[in-house]
Amino acid sequence: MRLIATSLLVVAAIVFVLTHGQDGWISYVNAAAEAAMVGAIADWFAVTALFRHPLGLPIPHTAIIPKRKASLGESLQEFVADNFLRDDIVRERVLSAGVAKQAGTWVLEGEHAQRLVEEGSRIMSDGLSRIRRTDVAAVVQEALVPRMAEEPLAPVAGQLLGEIVEDRAHSGLVDLMTDELLRWLGRNGSDVLAIVEERAPWWTPQWLDEK
Repeated sequence: MRLIATSLLVVAAIVFVLTHGQDGWISYVNAAAEAAMVGAIADWFAVTALFRHPLGLPIPHTAIIPKRKASLGESLQEFVADNFLRDDIVRERVLSAGVAKQAGTWVLEGEHAQRLVEEGSRIMSDGLSRIRRTDVAAVVQEALVPRMAEEPLAPVAGQLLGEIVEDRAHSGLVDLMTDELLRWLGRNGSDVLAIVEERAPWWTPQWLDEK
């Protein structure tokens, strides 16, 4: 890129020299070449002055970034923190974006839900296939088991069960289990009867087994 820019500057200089002092339409070419040279040199000086002294000359207000990189970094940090990373600004922009609403709308459109499930299951399957059983066992034994042993789970479980019984919330669970058991027996009645007849004592009457 530097070679191309330098080559174009040389071409503009050659055109300027060849058309200098000419009249007619050539004078416009000379003016264009002169403007190109001035613009190229000005751009080179402006960009170079940001990072170092042009031609090694200690011209004032040059090499700005090396001299003031610390203050520039602090100013940039303050600008980003004050205008983009403040909790109220982030909260407002997240709420105004409606990410959850847009995501829900996207899932409800067409076959997006099926695609999401398929892609998610594939990614999870690939990820789980890369996990070794020894690593999982090590995590369970070294992290989970000691933590669970240290935590007083019995009082928490007892309090939870007490609240469930007090609110009679267990009744619905018992009813649900009973209904599911009844449905299962209805679907597998012959298998259950065969197991009972096989394991029942020889002296029990068959009508009792069928009950």
